[in-house]
Amino acid sequence: MGEHAATGLEKWLLDKTGKDIYFWNFIVLMFFTLFEVGAVFFEKIPGTDIDITKSAVWAILIIVGIIKGYGIAAFFMHLKDDPRIYTRTALFPVLFVLLMLWGIGLSNPAGVTDLPSWCTPNWDYATTR
Repeated sequence: MGEHAATGLEKWLLDKTGKDIYFWNFIVLMFFTLFEVGAVFFEKIPGTDIDITKSAVWAILIIVGIIKGYGIAAFFMHLKDDPRIYTRTALFPVLFVLLMLWGIGLSNPAGVTDLPSWCTPNWDYATTR
């Protein structure tokens, strides 16, 4: 199931560690997931004056999302060694996601910050206790 001939980095990892590329891809995905959660969770680091701006958090989430998307598409979806037309076909829906982001967030400056209260979670944990 999903077996293919290991080449290059895949072969080196398999020879040196005994684990295949899927294992290492899983480890990388889990690391970046923890990195994403940390970026959102530690936006305001308790007990310090360190603040991560919302722009930095967005940048981290977008960059890490691209890295994780590549790892999933390249290895789990087996697009790494496929013809380019398959990759383009798989990436075509990204166009619609970008159009939605533009339509919701960028074309209307208050599109994200002025959402109805039923559409946004209560992030003020101090008032919920």
